Amino acid sequence: MSDILRLKIESALQEGDSHLQRLDSGTGKLAGVFPLTPETLASLADENVSLLDQFIYRFTKLQDAMGTRLFPALTSMITGSDDTRPFIDILNQLEKAGLISSVETWQTLRVLRNNLAHDYPDSKEQCVATLNMLFSQWRQLEAMFISVKTYYQEKLLPLIP
Repeated sequence: MSDILRLKIESALQEGDSHLQRLDSGTGKLAGVFPLTPETLASLADENVSLLDQFIYRFTKLQDAMGTRLFPALTSMITGSDDTRPFIDILNQLEKAGLISSVETWQTLRVLRNNLAHDYPDSKEQCVATLNMLFSQWRQLEAMFISVKTYYQEKLLPLIP
């Protein structure tokens, strides 16, 4: 069981590192256009639109890798059980262990990301508000990823024979 979990965790960590690298690079280039307004969003240069698309894509992919692969595998390794459990229980376990800042923060970031997945042309204000909030808070997701990665590398990996 440890080898399979180790491979799942390390694969998710590699993917997460790649997404983080792109997020960090892209957000640095976008910093000058935030905070957005409906007018600035509508008049963004093509390069900035591409960077914004990359930001949304990489944020989504990072959160997906963490939520669907990394967190469940890590929780299984910590508990020694590979029983399927509700995702909220996984989040609670990680929060209790101090590996994520809070379940509420994760869920807030998830709601923001889901809001962007449903692009409604008549709600530009909602889109801009969501983008501004996500841009200002995405580092919380980064912090969760780094915390989980550090815990795995320093506490769990040395225990694997």
